[in-house]
This record gives sequence, structure tokens and C-alpha cells, in this order.
Amino acid sequence: MNKDISYATNYHEATNHSEVSLMTSRHYLDWNNRPMPFKVYTDSLSTYTLPTDFPTPTMDAITSICNRHYNHESSTTSDPDMFNRNITLKDLSEILFFSAGITRVMRYNYGTYYMRAASATGALYPIELYIVCRDLSPNLKAGVYHFSPAEFNLTEIRSGDYMTQLSIATGNNSSILNSQITIIFTSFAWRNAWKYQARSYRHWYWDSGVIAANLLAITTSMNISSELVMGFVDDTLNNLLRLEKQKEATILMAAISTRSSSEKVEIGDAKKLEEIQRIPNLPSLKAVPLSKSGEIDYFEIWRLHQASKLDNKNEVKGWINRYDHNIDKTVGKTSDTKQESSLYNPIKIISEDSSIKKLISHNDGVLNLGETILMRGSTRKFTVTPIPFSILSVILSCGTTGTPMDFLRNGDTVIDIYLIANEIENLTRGGYFFNSKSNSLEVLKRHVSREMSGYLCLGQSLFSDASAVLFLMCNLKNILDILGNRGYRAAQFEAGVIAGKIYLSAYAQGIGASGSTFFDEAVTEFFSPHAENKSPMIAIGIGRPDYKAKSGKVLPVKLTREQLLTGNI
Repeated sequence: MNKDISYATNYHEATNHSEVSLMTSRHYLDWNNRPMPFKVYTDSLSTYTLPTDFPTPTMDAITSICNRHYNHESSTTSDPDMFNRNITLKDLSEILFFSAGITRVMRYNYGTYYMRAASATGALYPIELYIVCRDLSPNLKAGVYHFSPAEFNLTEIRSGDYMTQLSIATGNNSSILNSQITIIFTSFAWRNAWKYQARSYRHWYWDSGVIAANLLAITTSMNISSELVMGFVDDTLNNLLRLEKQKEATILMAAISTRSSSEKVEIGDAKKLEEIQRIPNLPSLKAVPLSKSGEIDYFEIWRLHQASKLDNKNEVKGWINRYDHNIDKTVGKTSDTKQESSLYNPIKIISEDSSIKKLISHNDGVLNLGETILMRGSTRKFTVTPIPFSILSVILSCGTTGTPMDFLRNGDTVIDIYLIANEIENLTRGGYFFNSKSNSLEVLKRHVSREMSGYLCLGQSLFSDASAVLFLMCNLKNILDILGNRGYRAAQFEAGVIAGKIYLSAYAQGIGASGSTFFDEAVTEFFSPHAENKSPMIAIGIGRPDYKAKSGKVLPVKLTREQLLTGNI
């Protein structure tokens, strides 16, 4: 089914926003049925409390976010054996907290929100994290675990070492085989569908992408390698995690290891394939219902998800290699687009002899990574004052340093960045394309009214006030032709990762950011003819907040099991 791309094409077109679709929608939010933001098992399972005395990452945020190829030369660690050590339970706690832990509690008349280290659309947090690990010191045996940010603990799903089976399910992926920890991302469909209906399938990948951006930055700061994996046998992983069908599904894996590439072993060196035990079939585990009055099942979501599944390791291998073999068709190239921008001189954001480090030095007061994640929020009101061009430059650079994913090679990308500049010092208001190959902005339209960016983002004044709004776009037809329906997952996810980098690099430099959905075809039309074959994946506004936000905290709250079972949160 993955090769029949009509599933992805039809879904995307059916869930596009337009002025008409919003005006005719009868959807409303039933606040009494708002989904619970935490997964709570009703089965009696073993739990393990995570240590809370983990360190806060002190590497400067831009280095962590922007360039994963410094060979950790700017690391603050003094441990010469960092690369040879084993990952500990305290390391895992640090990764989990700064990726998906609770950093703030916001209380309103209509409910309490437990805000996380990474943003989530609608603050609904549909993404769950599971850990597959080998023995970790101290006191955590090899097994499969669910992470609870509310209790800051792990619940044991299975015992035993499943890394070899995971590697087979990912097409003999050596990064998985050599990882000490693999973190698996899943999505609860109803959590976001409550607000965003069938369109919420896009949000699965946006929300997982911003968590992954945090995770990549955290592991970089810890001198730990990580690789994101989207090619896997879906049913195998869903079975491993004992997920309820049509409720929750696996969408991503992150392989985490301190082992260098020269030390890695391949699947054939570990065991003979025929001797490897299959993952036992166990019943799914029941959890407290997400909503009091039940859930609405949006068939469009599950139809596309089913059509984008991979059924065996050979399909996985073919899918991973397909993009590389069709590299001449990749979306990041601009040579086949109409160059209205050629009327104007490109505006360089980095001179040819500059490095990211030199660019950072132009901006005083860059926060370290821990400070940045705790400060990060979603800006609710921007001032209309300009931000320096150098801040925008760093944000664009951070967003285009590549994502370590199984199907991408050498910094390839499926995402292009377009933007509307409203208030950037020394930059004329207008529409631009960021050419990451030449590190330059190409002018597409001059003297654009700032109301345009707000209109494109569903008429929200927040995005008219933003200094700039960045639109992450993709030639969707090309990527679907190459990767099939699963390419839809990949495009939305990579856009989510880049959005996460934009968030972090904005807050690291003392400004704010906020994500948005949009009028799909209107965005394409605005940036055409340059973007006439491209579809927007996600939009992010950046600018100075019109208020002073307070920093979050490390573990300000831990809920009890009784609170979670009764829903008294």
C-alpha cells in the first residue's frame, strides 16, 4: 500500500485549510471531554523511579542545536573517557527530562496544563516515549519501559534485551544494534484529534519533531551520538510496546550510544539471524481512558497510517535506500524552480569564510542549552519592534544543519525555508526564500504588508506582529514519488525537527517563537512562482515577546498514581 500515493495525496488535500473550510466547520471544543495528557496503566506493573539529581546541560545552546559535527570540541566535560563510558540511568533521566519532562504548571479556570520541555500543538502532548535498553547502571535491567513525565518514572512493559530484534525490524540498522538505549516515540491519535480532527495526523510528526530537536541537542551536549530512525516494521514495534490498536501507534525511533563508528558491530556479527528469538506476542496493556465521554475515531488518520506501514525488513531496507538512489530528484534543489528572485541580488547571511561559531559571537548573551529549554515557551504576544539580522541568520543556520536520519545522507533535506520578514533590521519587508546551499536570502516579493503573514496563519494577529514568519515547505509530490505514503510522515517530521531548532535558537538568543497552522494553498500562492510545486508543512513566527516570561524549573511537580488514576490533576 505504501506505493499507492493516492492515500497521502487525498489525505493532504482533504485536510487543507481554507477560508471556506474554516467558515463552514461546525467543530467545537468540548472542554468537559478534554483528553488527559498522561498515559496511566491500569494493569499492575513494575515501576522504577528515575533519579532527579541529573545535571543541567551547560554547553551553549547554539552549538548544541546548530552543528552536530564539531566532534564535541566545545564540550564542557573534562572526562577524557567520555566516549568510552556506558550510558547511566542518570544520563537517561537527563535526556528524558530535557526532551519531554514537565517544566511548568499553568492553572486556568478551564483546567491545569502541565507544560513540557518541548512544545506541543494545543498543549495536548500526544507523544509518548518508550525506552528499550540494555542493562543500565545502577539498577535498571535490560527491558522495554514506558516513560511517565507525571511521575518521572519508568513502567516495565517487557523484560530482556531486544536490541537485536529491533535492529532486524529496522532493516538490520547497526545504529539500533549498537545503541545502549533506543527511545521509541508513539502518538495517541485522540489527544490531538480532540481539537484538530483529521488534520491532527500532521501534528503527530510536528510534535514528535520538536521533541526530537531537543533530544538531538541534549545528546550533543552530553557527547552521546544519536540517530533518528523512521524505517521500521510497524506491527513489530507496536507489538513490542503492547499498544492498543487504533489508539496509539509507533512513529519514530532514536538510537542513542557512546560507541564510536569504528567500534560498531553489524547484525551478522551479533548472532545468526535464524537463532534470534522472535518477540513474543503479548496482549495489549490497558490504560485509563483519555476522555470521560469517549473518543471520536477519525478514519482518515488510520487509513493513511495503515497505507504508509512497512511490513517486513526487506521493505524497510528498500525504503531507506530509495531516497539515496533518487537523489537527483530531491526536494532541496532549486534549479528547477522559477527564479523570480533573480531580479534581485541574494542577501548573504554568512560570509564564505565564516563559521557558525563566528556568527554566534556577534550575538551577546546566548544562553546555554539547559537555560534555553527551561525558558522556552510559545510566545502569545509579540512586540512590533525589529530584531537584528544576525539573530535571524543564526536561526536560519540552526534550522539547516541537517537531521541525522536513516534515509537521509550527508545533510540532505526534504524541507525548504520560505519567510515573510516584517521587522528585521537592515532587511526590507518582503517575502524571501532561504537558499541553504549559498547561505543567502533570495527576494521573492518586496514591501509586503505585515498583515499578510497574519492572514496566511489563519488570520491571527500574533503572526502579523511577529518580526518574521518562517514557512517550512516541501515538494510533496516528489517526496511521495520517492518514498511512497511513508514520505508524508518523513516530510512532516523533518519540518517538526526544524521547527524545534527554530524554537530553541530563538529562545537561546533572547527572543520568542510560536508555531502555527495556515491556509495551505494561500501560502503556496503567495510564494509562487518560486514555490508553485511546494506545500507548507508548518509555520513559525519569531520576534520579541511583549511580556517578560519566567523560566521553567527542573521537576517542579510529581503527580501521584492516585491522582492519575482518578484524573484529579
